[in-house]
Amino acid sequence: MGRLHQLRSLILCENQLQSLPSSISHLRRLRSLSLHKNQLTTLPPEIVTLKGLVELSLRDNPLVVRFVQDMTYDPPSLRELAARTIKLFRIPYKKRDLPPGLIDYLNCACRCVNPKCRGECTIG
Repeated sequence: MGRLHQLRSLILCENQLQSLPSSISHLRRLRSLSLHKNQLTTLPPEIVTLKGLVELSLRDNPLVVRFVQDMTYDPPSLRELAARTIKLFRIPYKKRDLPPGLIDYLNCACRCVNPKCRGECTIG
């Protein structure tokens, strides 16, 4: 898969895939990745290097079903939502702008603000 350097769209729907190879990160020109109706429970961390990716379909995968169930029964706190928003949109802030507890919480986050993610660090 990693040799398809010019590939812009990849459709792998309904294939019973359980995982993706880390070599997916070599598809630098990929803009659309359709993975719905598979058996994916995780995504390779390298997928975040696909900076041109504008469409990612994951519906009807255990990964999404579990995430939705977790969100339904254990919604994130307001502090968690605020921290995710600040990190996701890279909102600049100063100590005087935020409550001290939120600043401490933000300082705990390294890369991924989703506690279910397999990134280097999580908040929580």
